[in-house]
Amino acid sequence: MINLIEMIADPEDCAFDQPCEFGYRVEHHAVYCHSDHPNALRKCRRTWYTGGKIKDEDCEFYKLNPNFK
Repeated sequence: MINLIEMIADPEDCAFDQPCEFGYRVEHHAVYCHSDHPNALRKCRRTWYTGGKIKDEDCEFYKLNPNFK
């Protein structure tokens, strides 16, 4: 689900560069979940949000991002 923040953010400051394939980072703001599963949360409050205390891999909708480095 796209939201206003994602629409107005500078594309240079956004990327699908998270460990989870669905995580879309908006720099200095949040990581949004782009999973099309109806029960997926809108924001990824895991690795990035918690400073690593809760891992992305713990989310039931997690899917490894093959482009993550």
